[in-house]
Amino acid sequence: MGTRFPAFIAILALGIVPRAHSQNSASAPPSYLMRLVHARSYENICVLVRADGQYHWERETAQKTEIFEGTLASTDLQRIQHWLAADELFDLTDDKIVRPAAAEHDVQLILSVHRSGYWQNLTFPVLSSWEPYHESIVPLVDWLEELRKVKNRVKLREEAARNNCLPPPKLELKTRPH
Repeated sequence: MGTRFPAFIAILALGIVPRAHSQNSASAPPSYLMRLVHARSYENICVLVRADGQYHWERETAQKTEIFEGTLASTDLQRIQHWLAADELFDLTDDKIVRPAAAEHDVQLILSVHRSGYWQNLTFPVLSSWEPYHESIVPLVDWLEELRKVKNRVKLREEAARNNCLPPPKLELKTRPH
């Protein structure tokens, strides 16, 4: 993977969903539920899940990039919502995550969860940093692995669909004086 992997990690780090984004109370429910990235030395997988169950999934290796989109079954969406609502995750902040002094960089997990008025952004540098979270992070990672086997999804072309599982930026048009 050579030079592609460090560049991908930089994109992932820059791609953490902005924390300051908020919505006014009159707006519609949040369009995105969560973003999960699992980066390894040999493969990077990410998923962006909308509140209505639609998802965008990407897998990158040194040889190829695969991109799929689909809609989760309501039971799967409910499971994800349950994991995201777990107390151990809801109250977790990045500074509470245990980071080994000599952290290896062959595994990294990034989770961004939409909360009321903000995004909760968490970075786990190694497997041991997310293993203690059995009610939330561990099942989310297992689900991400299961998602690669899902059949009822649409395969997309890389050129047209690759976005590192980032939500589109909010477009704000401004009136300009003539």
